[in-house]
Amino acid sequence: IIHLLCLLFSKLGGWQLPSAKISIIGLAFICCFITWGSWRAFHPTVRTEALVTEKLPQNAHYKIVFLTDLHMGRILGHDYAERLAARINEQKPDFVVVSGDMLDERIFYVEEEDTLSALAQIKAPVYMAFGNHDYLDEPLRWQQMLTDKGFYILRNTDTIIDNKIKITGIDDYSKNRTNSQLINLSSQNKDYYSILLDHQPRRMDAAADAGYDLYLAGHTHTGQLFPNRLVTKKMYKLDYGRTNFGNLTAITNNGYGFWGPPVRTEVAPEMVVLELRGK
Repeated sequence: IIHLLCLLFSKLGGWQLPSAKISIIGLAFICCFITWGSWRAFHPTVRTEALVTEKLPQNAHYKIVFLTDLHMGRILGHDYAERLAARINEQKPDFVVVSGDMLDERIFYVEEEDTLSALAQIKAPVYMAFGNHDYLDEPLRWQQMLTDKGFYILRNTDTIIDNKIKITGIDDYSKNRTNSQLINLSSQNKDYYSILLDHQPRRMDAAADAGYDLYLAGHTHTGQLFPNRLVTKKMYKLDYGRTNFGNLTAITNNGYGFWGPPVRTEVAPEMVVLELRGK
């Protein structure tokens, strides 16, 4: 595309295009860029976020590992999951939350790699909502496989931890574009520090209105490949990072894995560690 544009401008301007040099330079640049992006895709970072709330006692302290978009399959298999489990255990979290897309495409690849056995080495409880990819291949069987390995699957349900924290998981936006799920599950929000797991970062305003305290999402990968973030910034109010919507704190995670080619040239993949304290 770059070569074609240069060719068109050269014809319009009447100057000779040094096509061989441009091709060689362009090819070298692309090869270096892709090599760097491939290395980056397999080296996730750790991002820490501090949260303070009056809903918890002053001495309360919870460490939460927040993951999303693992996209486990044939490329990201057993060894990758084993390293992830070890990395989570190093953090010594009180619990782990996953806002969807643990599966990439086919359950068969996860079974072939025995990936879930590696993830079962996580020592803390894991609470997970479904993302759009988790519905691609027999979602009920996928849910049962996760449950059998000790994961708590929250599909339009919630759970209470230590009588202090409520975690709610709702179905992905691709399955239900209304706000009915998060509203129906919000009646007890005032009694607990309420966390909402939603795969796509689209319902922050509704979650704020419903009295949730923390909104956790993923899905965007910040476009994954340059310059796709120009698109995700337009599509979502928060395609990456942290911001407030009224009294709600929203965090969009860039994802731990990748989708499609094993290359990430936008924001690096990550694990988010949440330090939640009472005020």
